[in-house]
Amino acid sequence: MTFYCPECWKEINAVEETCPFCNADILKYEGMDYEKKLINALRHTEPETVLRAVYIVGRLKSEKAVKPLITLFKKTDSTFLKIAILNTLWEIGIPTSVEFIVNRSDLEVGIVGRTARDLTYRYITKSQ
Repeated sequence: MTFYCPECWKEINAVEETCPFCNADILKYEGMDYEKKLINALRHTEPETVLRAVYIVGRLKSEKAVKPLITLFKKTDSTFLKIAILNTLWEIGIPTSVEFIVNRSDLEVGIVGRTARDLTYRYITKSQ
């Protein structure tokens, strides 16, 4: 199994208590709850790990993940990741996440914009 520092995401030894690269306290992260670990994984350098974390926080309907998801959406250039984030924000379904989707429907182009518009349409028809 490969282990990564939860702060700098460099590969480390499984027995490390402190990251040899950034001096992060590895033991601090071992005690984190699952939701916090998933939110932390949104910063992972491996794209598949990030997509997996996005999907899982959506399934958990993690309201704590909304702000980090919005930040990630604004930072990424990945179309697939943006679509996954929009779907996850929709699944979480709190006013902040829905408002972000509605606001993106006019700002995004291509398939990302179409996804935002489709989700906005679902919201409007669901509200009626």
